[in-house]
Amino acid sequence: MQVILYFLASYLLGSIPTGTIAAFLMKKESVFKPGERTTKHAGDVFNILGFKIGILVTLVDVIKGYLAVSPLISWIIGAQGHLDWWVVSGGGLLVVVGHCNSALLGFRGGRGLATSFGVLFTLLPIPSLVTCIIWACLSFWGLSTRPGALSAAGAMPIFSIPWVLFIEKEKLFYLYVVAFLSLWTMWEHRQSLLGYLGLVKVADASAQENPKISSEQPDECDIKK
Repeated sequence: MQVILYFLASYLLGSIPTGTIAAFLMKKESVFKPGERTTKHAGDVFNILGFKIGILVTLVDVIKGYLAVSPLISWIIGAQGHLDWWVVSGGGLLVVVGHCNSALLGFRGGRGLATSFGVLFTLLPIPSLVTCIIWACLSFWGLSTRPGALSAAGAMPIFSIPWVLFIEKEKLFYLYVVAFLSLWTMWEHRQSLLGYLGLVKVADASAQENPKISSEQPDECDIKK
């Protein structure tokens, strides 16, 4: 019963719509795309909330991931909760699922990258830090947040597998979490991924690959939650 309660609490924690709450308190427009279940592109969200509030919302989403796999499990199950990898992993996965499919928003939400980082930072801090640096470099100084997010999704297993196999062997089972969250991020960004692979037609491909030359897609240059 405690495990079920923990899983439910993790999902509900992830379901807290930080961006929507911030937009409501600031009396701004919706952060969601009209008629779609996902939020607007990062640049649009940051334009709505402002850069500082946008960063704050992103950090809160990261903290949600940390809370689910650290203090929340100890509070509900106790210190022994961390001894069962599948319990910790389940809570980490559900907080991300809740963020992307919030019960408070009709099962709509963001794409879960920030919350995934919160989970992975807690479980595998070193590989997660390296991955986050790659994401930040591509998002701020490189191409755009979409290849940044996709590159982070691909880089996390690449750095986590050797780290676990050679340094933290006791965390072997957490690679399941890494695999799930990596695939989840790629799925949430599947349209961009298919576009980069040339499997779908992307309008104004040159602007998408280098958004700094296009004023029609300013969202590509900002952080994607």
